[in-house]
Formats: sequence, C-alpha cells, structure tokens
Amino acid sequence: MLPQDRHREIMKQLYEFQTVKISSLSKMLNVTRETVRKDLYDMEEKGLVRKVHGGAVLNKANLEINYADRKSANEAEKRSIAKRASDFVENGDTLYVDYGTTALLFIREILNKRNLTIVTNSLPIANEIIDFSDFEVIIIGGQVRKNEKSLFGPLAYRGIEKIYVDKGFFGVSGVDIQAGFTNIHMGESEVSRLMIQHSKKNIVMADSSKFNIVSMNQIASIEQVDVLVTDEKANKALLKQIIEKNVEVIIETIQHDD
Repeated sequence: MLPQDRHREIMKQLYEFQTVKISSLSKMLNVTRETVRKDLYDMEEKGLVRKVHGGAVLNKANLEINYADRKSANEAEKRSIAKRASDFVENGDTLYVDYGTTALLFIREILNKRNLTIVTNSLPIANEIIDFSDFEVIIIGGQVRKNEKSLFGPLAYRGIEKIYVDKGFFGVSGVDIQAGFTNIHMGESEVSRLMIQHSKKNIVMADSSKFNIVSMNQIASIEQVDVLVTDEKANKALLKQIIEKNVEVIIETIQHDD
C-alpha cells in the first residue's frame, strides 16, 4: 500500500472516531509501527492530524466548516478564481457545476451567458439560477445533506449514468500531487467523481489554502483534470509538478474589494 493510500485510510478512521492508535493502525494497514509513526509525522506536517502519545487525533483546523461560515473564508481568492473560470463558458454549453462556495461564486459570474444547460447537485446553485429563462436547470436528485445543502446517494448516482456535459466545474477540499484532488464527504465526492468521468473538459477551482491538503476521498487524479484555476499564493513547487502532468494551470491575481 502506497503512503498516500495509507494516509487516506488513516483519515477515514479519524473522521469516524476522531482518534487513532498506532498499534491498531499497524494491524489494520499491515505495516510496522515505525511506518505508521512516519505516516503520522508526515500528516502532522501537512496540518491534517495532531500527534499524541501512542497515536493521533484529527487536527481541528481540518474539520469541515459549515456552509455559511465557509462562504466568507478566502472570499477574495474564491471570487477571483470564479471570475477567471467563467471565461471557459460559452453560450450554448452544457455544464456540470459542483457544490461548494467557490462554485456558487462561479455561477454568479456566468449569469450573462445565453442558452446554457446547467446540471448541479447544489440547492443554493439551483436556487440562484432557477428564474433565468435562458438557463435549463437539471438538479441531480438524492438525499439532502443539510450542512452542505447538496444532494447525494444512490438516486444521484443512478441519475448521473445518463448525464454527459461539455464542461465540469469542481471545487475541492484538497490538492496533493499523490492524492490528486480530494473532498471530505464520501457522498458528494462520489457525485463529483462520476461527473468528472462524464465531462469532456474538467476545470477545478481551488484557492491556495487547499494545496498540500489530503482529504479522505479522491474525486480525481491529477491526470483527469484539464484546467486548474488557483490564486497567486498557491504553492509554486506543487504547481510545477501539476503542470508537468499536462494540466493547464491558471494563476489568478487576487481582486480585493476597495
């Protein structure tokens, strides 16, 4: 098992139990305790966990913030990224727009477009565009996760089977060269993962705070993404590695309000 795979398994345990023991992880992952200790040290350096005697606990800074609170986090960066990502939208496109706060800002940047078909699993996004006569809106059905105001589950997955789009726009919780693009919650992550497979062109919108972060569910490998739009504070070494994977990287200057 590769280190990034072990890290994801450890994160799954932490999200479920909030604490892990080195002895238990050693047995579960079938590796030595020293290997687990090194994994935990590496994860602590990335801000994912906090090491304690005999194990680790989830770093509180890595816990999901609710939707309302996240709307104001790194808002200038998200707004600049969303505005730049909107340049990829052409009149007549069929789009998938993922859930999340950056995606909502992105939707507000394309309201001047014409004859769009927009597929989404986000209730705030659907509500934003429902009254626009030039937009056909398709909501992926399913179970509602109230904290994120998004839809997921078996009904959503079955609905996606016959949905194909020109371009998909995705937000993420983490960007890591080994783990790829990751999100926290399994349900929404599965929706994103399936729609990436059903999009001709995939655009990821990720502000610099998401870099070198590994959330527990991969939605795409680096190679599955066509364009990454980020801000000027993004980790340059990681961006270089992503570019080497033939991903178009767009670095947007942050536009602050006066």
